[in-house]
Amino acid sequence: MKCIIVEDEQLARNLLESYLSKIEGVNLIAVCKNGTEALEVLNKSSVDLVITDIQMPGMLGTDLVKAIEKGPMVIFTTAYRDYAMEGFELDAVDYILKPFSFERFQKAIQKAQSYFELKGKQIPSADLKTTFLTIKADHKLYKVQYADIRYIEGMREYVSFYTATGRITALMSLKYLESNLPKEIFVRCHK
Repeated sequence: MKCIIVEDEQLARNLLESYLSKIEGVNLIAVCKNGTEALEVLNKSSVDLVITDIQMPGMLGTDLVKAIEKGPMVIFTTAYRDYAMEGFELDAVDYILKPFSFERFQKAIQKAQSYFELKGKQIPSADLKTTFLTIKADHKLYKVQYADIRYIEGMREYVSFYTATGRITALMSLKYLESNLPKEIFVRCHK
């Protein structure tokens, strides 16, 4: 997995480089001091993961992620809680508050590696008996293709399916879905 660091503070850059050197399967290809440098690297190289600070001179880390659109996975490392919601709205893999331990950083990288491995797997559609899920919600039946499901969020006895066309909330449990959805396609990444 090819990775870049985007961090304006030298000590934080050194710490991130040190942490990454202890983790197998991650190839650090560039260390950037700001978003402009990162965009140059991203335009020239194929990158799988961006580890970025948020508060940086010139360009915020969130603005960097918006500029690269559908590109690499992102882990935010910041001292500010205020950007957490925006970070996850930008589909960040993780959001780590400074100061953080190696163990916390390693957990974020492992999550990114899991996503990376899942993304790289070819889904053998011929092996699947069905390619859709039938959901009963709002007094209707919805036929939702597995490929259209972006993620599923548990809400006590309800779940919300976030799809390419919108959100469907149904009376169902994550435990039921976990045991009935194909494990080749879906992975539970949180409690």
